[in-house]
Amino acid sequence: MGAELKVLLADVSKMDCQLLANAMQRHSRFRVLGCVTSASEASSAIHQTQPDIAVISTRLQDGALAGLLLLRRLRALQMRCHVIMLLDDNNPELVVEAFRNGARGIFCRTGSFGELRKCMERVHEGQIWATNPQAECIVQALMRAPAPGISRPEVTTVLSKREEQVARLVASGLSNREISRKLGLSQHTVKNYLFRVFEKLGFSTRIELVLYMLSQAKRPSIVDDAEVPPQEEELTA
Repeated sequence: MGAELKVLLADVSKMDCQLLANAMQRHSRFRVLGCVTSASEASSAIHQTQPDIAVISTRLQDGALAGLLLLRRLRALQMRCHVIMLLDDNNPELVVEAFRNGARGIFCRTGSFGELRKCMERVHEGQIWATNPQAECIVQALMRAPAPGISRPEVTTVLSKREEQVARLVASGLSNREISRKLGLSQHTVKNYLFRVFEKLGFSTRIELVLYMLSQAKRPSIVDDAEVPPQEEELTA
């Protein structure tokens, strides 16, 4: 039996948090310091309690990707604790973005508590934890990665007004169909706008775009309907 591990849990609901805490507390090595459900609570709790491990869900009450954004902030603050990202499923984009933003381990909810316990122990020992399929996602992402030294341009300097509107609606969680209805465009046209946004910003996945747009100062969910004409000519690729 190794030294006691101090753990902070951040999950989308109090019930989910408490179920995980109850399972952990059946093993004497783990001491749960707190259970939180929002990114702001998690950030404050990590700063105050200094856990060895933080298990953070990608989904928190702040939003579907709030955990990933919190992970990015924790990396920037150079917090001492190691973070394990808790995923609902092995979405390749989320796996890649979690490691890219500083996770030391990835754990899917379909796994057992015994596997999670082993994951936390290995991460605390300084190892990286990922299953073979998750590691394959990382390898594939590295093969597609752009050359080093390419920085992301500011949205307003490279995107047209319409492209920026589409990108911000994507970041607010709308599907292509919902965006097409809101902007009075066909889904084909929305898809073409997104292709150009990806090309100009150097992204290959929707999640990369969402995280980038959410990191911008301007709120992504606000698009002035008065500035959106009811119809627009079809954009062809």
